[in-house]
Amino acid sequence: MSTLTERIVSEIEGAPEPVQAEVLDFVLFVKARAGAVAIPGSSGRIQRTPGICGGEACVGMTRIAVWMLEKARRAGVGDLDLLKDYPGLSVFDLEAAWQYVESHHDEIEQAIRLNQEA
Repeated sequence: MSTLTERIVSEIEGAPEPVQAEVLDFVLFVKARAGAVAIPGSSGRIQRTPGICGGEACVGMTRIAVWMLEKARRAGVGDLDLLKDYPGLSVFDLEAAWQYVESHHDEIEQAIRLNQEA
């Protein structure tokens, strides 16, 4: 094990349990993203990753599902507010999300409906 790896392990082991759980969640998230599938035509900005957000289409390396953005938009939240609420997103991410909504209308409708029922 490298010195850096040993130091990281030591820091994680010394952290409180909630922090350890968050680190583990992050590691699993990154590992799952290695198996992510970019949606054709989305410039790689929209991806599906098994085990992340139920395999729903998400924006890039986030857990922000496209259907969630569309639901917010329908509720009157504008692009500028979405960018403020999700600082990791760019205008290009939103453009890709809106294009995805247009080309996958039925899928988005179903996701919104299923999540409202839950």
